[in-house]
Amino acid sequence: MLIKVLQRVENLSDRQAAETVRADLSWEDALGLALDDLGFDASVRSEFRTRVLAHGLDE
Repeated sequence: MLIKVLQRVENLSDRQAAETVRADLSWEDALGLALDDLGFDASVRSEFRTRVLAHGLDE
């Protein structure tokens, strides 16, 4: 969920958010990722959003 907050604050697309997680140490730290963590693929955000909407959790 934190990635969603960071993405909204920075006004980033899913792809941009995924790239920022891989490139920005402050995002890695905020998300509790190891320095050598490769992050995630942009499609993961889209799949997460779809599941949230399917279960009516978007409020």
